Amino acid sequence: MDKSLIANIIQWSIWGVLMVLIMGWLNRSRSKKRPENETKILKHPLSTLIIGGVCFSFFFGAAILSNVFSNGTETWWTTAIFLGFAAMSLPLVIDYFAAKHSLSESGIDFGRFNGQRVLVPWDEISSVRYAYIMKWFVIKTKNGKTVRVSAMLMGLPEFAKSLLELSTLVSIDEDTMEILKETRNGNPPSVWA
Repeated sequence: MDKSLIANIIQWSIWGVLMVLIMGWLNRSRSKKRPENETKILKHPLSTLIIGGVCFSFFFGAAILSNVFSNGTETWWTTAIFLGFAAMSLPLVIDYFAAKHSLSESGIDFGRFNGQRVLVPWDEISSVRYAYIMKWFVIKTKNGKTVRVSAMLMGLPEFAKSLLELSTLVSIDEDTMEILKETRNGNPPSVWA
């Protein structure tokens, strides 16, 4: 058997195992038992901040190191690509601090990516759907606002329970209803596939 084929198999096997371990860690960290005073707060687990910080540090460091220790392959393109990947990891870090949503009897107080807070009363919700590719719940209000709740947040079972009990939904598809019921029962949607 060709040595390069064996090396490729080993490389992709290691990558696959690492991805399974990391995604399992993310899934477990969002399902951790939380103190009673935090059950009505949806927020990212610490693992989100750690992954965002590690990715930023890795790619930013690669951009610097590729220019400091030149080997003839560094160009402005390679630096730009490394910096681009570093910039793409920053939303994870920012969302860790911004995405804190509070549930109450009157509605959901959303923390947006730009730092703004938006209160959405339960009776103003016109539709909810689950976006499988983006892994978030898309909530639309009667006055045209759209808010999104990531499947990565801790507190999703309480969110689903409140949404199903307190809102008077106008539009919800069958698949989303099933996902909300499963989430309410402690089985939030997968963050992997």
